[in-house]
Amino acid sequence: MIALLLAIGLAAASVPPTAPPDVPPLRRTATPAKVLDRYAAALAAVVPPHAISFEYLLEQTGARDLLQLHRVIRRGTDQRDEILAVDGRKLEPPAIRITHGRPDRYDVVALAPKPDAYAFRFVGSQRDGRHENYVFETTPHGAPAFRVTEVTIDGVTFLPSSISFATDAHKGAGTIAFGREGPYWVPTIATARATYAKLAAQERITFSSYRFPTALPPGTFSRPHPIPTFKAES
Repeated sequence: MIALLLAIGLAAASVPPTAPPDVPPLRRTATPAKVLDRYAAALAAVVPPHAISFEYLLEQTGARDLLQLHRVIRRGTDQRDEILAVDGRKLEPPAIRITHGRPDRYDVVALAPKPDAYAFRFVGSQRDGRHENYVFETTPHGAPAFRVTEVTIDGVTFLPSSISFATDAHKGAGTIAFGREGPYWVPTIATARATYAKLAAQERITFSSYRFPTALPPGTFSRPHPIPTFKAES
């Protein structure tokens, strides 16, 4: 059974996670318009890594209970997905799937609502340590099947720290949280709920073990068998 977050229509452009630009903090009297200006500039300034590796734990309950641990390696639109464990049982060897031309469904730049495609309504600010985050309700122009309903903008990077979404497929809805990992801005937790054949289903994906290799072993995206460990960026 494919992941709920994919089945309900979560999809984005084919770009990997991105590095947040360095931006000066706003003054406490910042207006919503100024926050949105910084937000648009931050999205336009992101830089992708050469390659990325991470693990994610998939927990699904409801229509079917499922627990899987995956390791993913991506470079551009090439992806290697290794299932390391199922329901707490380690797979030896891992089940491996290699795909090409696969979009990154969790890319923050592609998922983030854009001012030219959405109307933004300022809800309020939230204290996050020593800085403020800014919450906006978002309404798309038109009626897309997948739509962002709320975005929280990080007050340091001015990239989304969380995105809430809804989709017509299976009455789905959920939230994706983002944060800094080294020099990059990546997903940390994604949750979703939907209805299948009148049965409620919930899903949680927890991302971890991020690495940003400077080089990948030969055959990473062509050989469905274990590969040697690669060197990560310092």
